[in-house]
Amino acid sequence: MFQKLMVANRGEIACRIIKTARNLGIKTLAIYSDSDKNSAHALLADEACYVGPSEASKSYLNIKKILEIAVEKNVDAIHPGYGFLSENHVFSKKVDSKGIIFVGPKWKAIKTMGNKKNAKQAISKAGIPMVPGYSLQENIRSKSILSYEYPLLIKAASGGGGKGMRIVLKESELEGAIQSVKREALSSFGDDEIIIEKYIQGGKHIEVQIAADHFGNIIHLMERDCSAQRRYQKVLEESPATSIPQITKEKMYEAAIAVSRTINYTNLGTVEFIVDTSGKENDMPFYFLEMNTRLQVEHPVTEAILGIDLVEMQLEIAAGKKLTSKQSDIKSKGHAIEARVYAENPRKNFMPSTGKISEMRLPKNVRLDFGVKQGDQVESHYDPMLGKLIVHEKNRKLAQKKMSECLREFKIKGINTNLEFLYRLNNEPSFVENIMQVDSVEAIVEKFKKQTALHSHLVSAAILFLQNKFEKKMWRIWGEGVINLRLCYQDRFCEIKLIAKENGLSLFLGDESYEVSDIEISAAVIEFTLRRYTIKYEYEQENEIVRVFDNGGIFDFELQENYEQRENTEINEGKVTAPITGTVVKILKKNGQMVSAGEPLIIIEAMKMEYELKAPKAGRIKKMKVKTKEIINQNDILVEID
Repeated sequence: MFQKLMVANRGEIACRIIKTARNLGIKTLAIYSDSDKNSAHALLADEACYVGPSEASKSYLNIKKILEIAVEKNVDAIHPGYGFLSENHVFSKKVDSKGIIFVGPKWKAIKTMGNKKNAKQAISKAGIPMVPGYSLQENIRSKSILSYEYPLLIKAASGGGGKGMRIVLKESELEGAIQSVKREALSSFGDDEIIIEKYIQGGKHIEVQIAADHFGNIIHLMERDCSAQRRYQKVLEESPATSIPQITKEKMYEAAIAVSRTINYTNLGTVEFIVDTSGKENDMPFYFLEMNTRLQVEHPVTEAILGIDLVEMQLEIAAGKKLTSKQSDIKSKGHAIEARVYAENPRKNFMPSTGKISEMRLPKNVRLDFGVKQGDQVESHYDPMLGKLIVHEKNRKLAQKKMSECLREFKIKGINTNLEFLYRLNNEPSFVENIMQVDSVEAIVEKFKKQTALHSHLVSAAILFLQNKFEKKMWRIWGEGVINLRLCYQDRFCEIKLIAKENGLSLFLGDESYEVSDIEISAAVIEFTLRRYTIKYEYEQENEIVRVFDNGGIFDFELQENYEQRENTEINEGKVTAPITGTVVKILKKNGQMVSAGEPLIIIEAMKMEYELKAPKAGRIKKMKVKTKEIINQNDILVEID
């Protein structure tokens, strides 16, 4: 086994690899950028070396610098993790040339499968069904492309991880989508080649994990269901895929092994398929999508059900060892679900969130793969994923229930996260009933964005604040008394007047009044009568925050004791501000140009994703205050409209 391992990555995956290496007695070397000097992975490793500025292109994608460090520090092997250089065949080849072991497949396999066009050509003779599609370089008006029925799917040929993908519903969207994907692909993967495929609506996204040693032995490590995804970014993953018939899974196992054998694959890899669930219930058709020549983000669910450390398996194969497991040894136990926790605001189109993590309260007795800790600063240079929550139970029902409990317990303050959305998605009927398809989440997203607190939620929060914070001032002591509360919900403020009575409350919200009686409060449940209806909610309360749980929704109310009225948003409706720190990648309009409300003005990039900033109203562009490639900070004024 190796003496010293470099982990050429950051965040949770770097921490995850370092922990396994430590268990095996392997010393570890981490690399870090300016932003990551005090990061969890840099502190966890036995040794850490500075690799460059915060920009990924100058640090974690800097092949020359990484190899210089590796040679200087006499490392035996380099583990690339996922993302960054993990599927870069040039990096793999150069690692080999330095006499260092690349923990992954050989560079030729990476090159073949790293380009979706080449991958399809390589395995076309294997008899594996594939989604029809074309490579596309300069000719964006190819007749063969336009002959397809919409919708189409634009994909970065060298992409992965859900980045560099757009669905095109009509021809007028084609050119804009192509250019957007090309920019995102170049930024994320250093290659702007794209392909266009027929978009298969619905279906299940199923992937098969394979392991192959240098002696011709290839086994599958069962499958994962990754159908719960937003914009092709996986959100919830699970194993096994209990909604797919066994005969279909067996065929996919055979196909995955055939793909691997065709390209002489070694180490761990994942072959991804789309399964048409509208087919026969006992045998569903499936199509090859791509092969990921690396460790997957969702690998922990496989580890959970099989009791296998996949990183350890990777290291053993890279060290020249034979697979110790035969296919007959692969037996699953129970069910596992993984939730990806992101620094983003789901109610604002999942805009990435930056800032300092002021508090981080983790669920107990569960696996957590995280690369951040309380006190860390989340910046805009990297992917917004903070880490992963993994649960494992005897069956799917218990795993889904455990996930709900953990998400309710999970607290991250100081930045926005998707924890509330994960809770909602995990409790969505289509997920609970195991019928969720790859395009199901978008409708759930829209429902989530529109979900607002009911007056009964607001009343619950007001009662709880009154009971727990103001009891000594008036509640059931003075008899009838009056108190005013200001509560904040989703950046909106509510002024409430409460009149406490011997037998309950009178509550005034604007022009509405409510009579509340029969109030019963326990440590976790509030129950009361409101307008003759019995209301009962679970809740949590901590200092100035009340969290109400209702039918898969989480509603947070903050008490504003020293509240100052925020500036009227109408005053600034003609100004477009930066929602996050990032880079201007394209300016779509000029000074003096007339625009309509909702018309795109600027495209910015943050956390490896593109975002369109639109006109808040119709008018004339008074001043475009930024230039292409300019770095902008959150809340900077970018455009002024008359």
